[in-house]
Amino acid sequence: MTRDEEAAFLAPFFEKAKVGGILVVGEIKQALDVRLGRTVALASAYNLLHRHDWRKLAPDKQHPKADLAAQADWKKNSLPVLWRSTVSGPAQHPSG
Repeated sequence: MTRDEEAAFLAPFFEKAKVGGILVVGEIKQALDVRLGRTVALASAYNLLHRHDWRKLAPDKQHPKADLAAQADWKKNSLPVLWRSTVSGPAQHPSG
């Protein structure tokens, strides 16, 4: 494939990733196998992505639909309870 053909092949995968989807290399490899009419190595899919400057190998640490306000509220209201249970030590049995 030419570089333009590769870009056209990858375009739907990049669009999916832009809207919060995850770019799964296995899916690209399978589509590449079908497109070329033969089985290619997984490294070929990674090389294809590398040629088109795709460097992101893992998703963001934050989910696209994360509710930051709910997370802040949980941290504010939940941590003191956790601290109290660890500061007071293990529970003591009434008889001992």
